[in-house]
Amino acid sequence: MSRTLVVGDIHGCAREFGDLLDGLAVVDGDSIVLVGDLVAKGPASCEVLAIAREVGAVAIRGNHEARLLQWRHRRNAKAPSDHLTDLARGIDEEGWEQIEAMPLWVKLPQHDVLVVHAGLVPGRPVESQDEHDLLHMRCIDETGRPDARRPPPGAEERLWGHHYAGSPHVVFGHNAMDEPQLHPAATGLDTGCVYGGRLTALILAKNEHVAVDSEQRRAQLFSVPARESYVPLD
Repeated sequence: MSRTLVVGDIHGCAREFGDLLDGLAVVDGDSIVLVGDLVAKGPASCEVLAIAREVGAVAIRGNHEARLLQWRHRRNAKAPSDHLTDLARGIDEEGWEQIEAMPLWVKLPQHDVLVVHAGLVPGRPVESQDEHDLLHMRCIDETGRPDARRPPPGAEERLWGHHYAGSPHVVFGHNAMDEPQLHPAATGLDTGCVYGGRLTALILAKNEHVAVDSEQRRAQLFSVPARESYVPLD
């Protein structure tokens, strides 16, 4: 039976991406969706892009892919870091075409799921969301506005997923945490692989929906440990 596999932020961790695909015993007919930030920080971004192409994965644009595109087209680009410059120079034309084609979201109606990179403002359709919020937001601040900052300790109720309700269920990445975010109507899959954590995927059978109960949802998740810590958490 075909499955849909939604994978959290890979950040150039090609070995762990391979470990995950091996552990999931991916077969023809499985659909793979990546939540973005395939590249940057980790050691093998171009290899991750190549693996994604090889397995036919659909990849959402993350903030790091967006920054690469800004750098390439010089649109509102900040002064590039040495790492970004080295990474950009190493991407071949096939890789650039792959990054250019990445959408800001993907709908999976068979699972009643919407996949975005970072988050969205509750109560607003995805088509009306600001691109910056889709790529960067983590929280809702005290005034009710989207906030890209991490929540202060003990203020997890600020997380945007805590405020989101309804359908579709949103699956996202971007905000690295020790454990997946298991909100009633949103699931965060960034478990900090590049920082020495884990690479996590959500596995859904054909037409299966994301479990509302958090323990049942944990049974829909699969993780592999990082082989090492590549960079400190920023």
